[in-house]
Amino acid sequence: MMLFSLYVQQNQWIVVALLWGAVLVILTCLTYRGMWGPRESEREEESKVKVRGPITFFSWVTTFMPWALILIILGSALYTVTHLYMAATTLPNW
Repeated sequence: MMLFSLYVQQNQWIVVALLWGAVLVILTCLTYRGMWGPRESEREEESKVKVRGPITFFSWVTTFMPWALILIILGSALYTVTHLYMAATTLPNW
């Protein structure tokens, strides 16, 4: 038991650094959650949104997402489907 105590006392800066690191990670997570959490007015607005199908979902998404990002997502999805189809229909050449 004395050996462990001596080892911790010799390397106490490691223990302190680990504790401070844990404290900073917890503070960062709490700060992030506090900054990006919805406000009361946003909670009320979100409760009013009713999504009932793909058309209302798309109109809801376009209220806050830029068109450039929507086009990038649609283009990526189209490329993925096309690439998978081409890979499935073309035999490998090895």
